[in-house]
Amino acid sequence: MTFAEQVPGLTVRYQRCTPLLHGLVEAVGMVPAGRGGARMLRILNVTLSRCTVLSQLMRMPLPPVVAPRVLGVVDFALYGDTYGPLLVDATSRLPLALWEGRDAEQLGQWLREHPGVEVACRDGSLTYRQGITTGAPDTVQVSDRFHLWQGLSRRVQDIASTHPRLPARNTAPGQRDPSRTGRGSR
Repeated sequence: MTFAEQVPGLTVRYQRCTPLLHGLVEAVGMVPAGRGGARMLRILNVTLSRCTVLSQLMRMPLPPVVAPRVLGVVDFALYGDTYGPLLVDATSRLPLALWEGRDAEQLGQWLREHPGVEVACRDGSLTYRQGITTGAPDTVQVSDRFHLWQGLSRRVQDIASTHPRLPARNTAPGQRDPSRTGRGSR
């Protein structure tokens, strides 16, 4: 149906849906997205394809980037051997920015443009440490959980391998140790 006259709030020029229907599709389609959003809309007697729901969601403006209190900086594999930092709001777990290349100056510039970061959670990268130090010198830098556990397990393994009373482990994980026999060994 094409309308000759535009009624504010009811019709929009060159659109096939009313603003109210657009709002409904955005609200319902936001969480389940494509196919799930189309199914939910069908319950509300609005028949749209999953592509239409996704296309409507893609037209929605992104929310403004607000500097988080706790920022996560992780390496993200873009393609092949190309990596880049992915900046994540550690509280809401939402991605904030992603760019190609590990560049301390670019990370520092982002932090200067988005003041308010109190804690930066990162891996052991010296590039990221330098970028956070130059961009937000008052930010507390902490290691992320994965790298804490990785460092702890390496240290425990080093200590255990040098301890005189602990036997050295010669078998790979999942293989049977030939020196252990009896009921308890599997």
